[in-house]
Amino acid sequence: MDKKAQTIKSYNDNAQSFAKKFDALGSRADRGIKEAFALVNRLNPNVLEIGCGNGRDAEEIIKYTNDYLGIDISEKLIELARQKVPRARFEVADIERYTFPEKLDIIFAFASLIHASKEGLQRILKQLFGALNSGGVIYLSMKYGDVYDEVTKEDELGVRTHYLYSIEDIKELTQDFIVVKSALEDRGGRLWVEVMLQKK
Repeated sequence: MDKKAQTIKSYNDNAQSFAKKFDALGSRADRGIKEAFALVNRLNPNVLEIGCGNGRDAEEIIKYTNDYLGIDISEKLIELARQKVPRARFEVADIERYTFPEKLDIIFAFASLIHASKEGLQRILKQLFGALNSGGVIYLSMKYGDVYDEVTKEDELGVRTHYLYSIEDIKELTQDFIVVKSALEDRGGRLWVEVMLQKK
């Protein structure tokens, strides 16, 4: 089984455990969600969440818009999201093969694109740029590393492969955008790169 398939299998096999873990972390209400909506500042913006998991952040996001779509590669997590937030729209989707909706205002990718290699992330960001309205925003949260690196982790939640990025790596891949925010945040002893990008 390849690394991607193993990662998907781990999320599906342990969806309930991942949901408990995600819920314990709390939503991104004050870090990311409010920031992005404040920057776009329009009524009922068109929002896509990549890697929505069990719908933890969807509950908060739909307070600000009626036009929300959450996608995730794990069908089991999507099942949980539909139960958790029944009035939101969710789809099972592989981001590497996904046809993005047009005229998006905000795209959230909280700890989801960590599973994309540098080459894959570059392709995805180009597609996202094309899908955004002028002035649209992407909020990215990526695992930090001093140097770009691939990491395969095995624990009670299965085997997952992810990639570490520095702020410089992300800026290099996002030159088409204005970098509104770039910071390192410590969450539970792990550093994350938090970046908000806006389409020129």
